Amino acid sequence: MNEPNLPIKQATIYDVAEAAGVSKSLVSRVLRGEPHVSAARAEAVQAAIEELGYRPSRLAQQLASSTTRTIGVVITDYKNLSYIGFLKGLREIFDDAGYQVIISDLHRSPNFSEDPVDAFASMKVDGIVLATEAAGLRTHNLDIPIVVIGKRETAVPNADIVFNDDYEGTKLALEHLLYLGHKQIAHITGLGGIATNRRVAYSKIMKAHGLEELVVGKGQPTTEIGGYMSAMELIKSGEKFTAIYGANDSMIAGAWSALREKNLNVPGDVSLVGYDNAPIASEFLLKLTTVDEQGIPVGREAASLLLERISSSGKYQPKNILIKPTLIARGSSAKVKN
Repeated sequence: MNEPNLPIKQATIYDVAEAAGVSKSLVSRVLRGEPHVSAARAEAVQAAIEELGYRPSRLAQQLASSTTRTIGVVITDYKNLSYIGFLKGLREIFDDAGYQVIISDLHRSPNFSEDPVDAFASMKVDGIVLATEAAGLRTHNLDIPIVVIGKRETAVPNADIVFNDDYEGTKLALEHLLYLGHKQIAHITGLGGIATNRRVAYSKIMKAHGLEELVVGKGQPTTEIGGYMSAMELIKSGEKFTAIYGANDSMIAGAWSALREKNLNVPGDVSLVGYDNAPIASEFLLKLTTVDEQGIPVGREAASLLLERISSSGKYQPKNILIKPTLIARGSSAKVKN
């Protein structure tokens, strides 16, 4: 009768020390790369590590240190591809500085009581980046440096803010449509501070040009579904429109699907402009005219600010950093039909 397969026992630092014929403390010194260890002993330790397949416990190393060299990042939803540029910028800076980045979304599980901020605090991360609304998250009385991405509805005490100029981006989008001859420009909005910023900017700019506002989607999620539902609301309203400016690219993607169902052609019947320059907007997918929020520079700036805070001693004055957007014109916008 065959014996059942037993789990392989993982090698410990004591096993490495015994195999190398040295003390545990010397193994620790080799692992930390400390000087004043003889070449022969260091080679013996490395050989034992290779032979035993030993992997140092990162948690144990962190507990023995005053820093974990870990950054927690909270996003709204893993499905939102607009985070890709921002995360790439973050990783560039943190990789160079030797920090590990851990990402969590707002998903809640009945098996875990902590919100993402609680979870990161318990892991003793060195800093947190919030790329979502802070409402409902335990950010008060938190002795961890925080950088917030975007102007949000809920303020986070003593946090740095790196934000895109939503007014300037909205102005670029609307002036592009105005240049193409559009005057009946609808706006699809949604939940959250960033969508609110862009909705307020839309209202101001339309009024400045003496044009009627047409806003739909208040209360909708800023997702493809939210965009689809908002576009259906717009179509059913019977209001005339020749262009739609959306709170983000995901909402415009959903709106495009609704227009297609109603046999409305883009850009022949309706021009579309999004925001964020998410991957779905690219020349290889939707070819969507969009406002580029400069995600990579935003991520780099946020990471640099957080590293500055981590290394600072004493009082720190929080900073607000504004990043200017640009417009990328693609195939979803065209001159209005006469």
